[in-house]
Amino acid sequence: MAEDEILTRREAAELLKIPGRTLDYLVGTNQIPFSRVGKRSVRFRRARLFEWLKEREGVEYHKSQT
Repeated sequence: MAEDEILTRREAAELLKIPGRTLDYLVGTNQIPFSRVGKRSVRFRRARLFEWLKEREGVEYHKSQT
């Protein structure tokens, strides 16, 4: 696999081992790096996802208070 491989939504979710809906949430809230191709389609760079994941190490989840 190429380090700069482009992934679909399903492939990115499988790579990160998270549900597709969680990935959609991360995209919708601009918490994960992605590129939009068209109105609904998004793509992800494999290498950038690994960088993002490394940056998230040790970060606690805090549910927003509404």
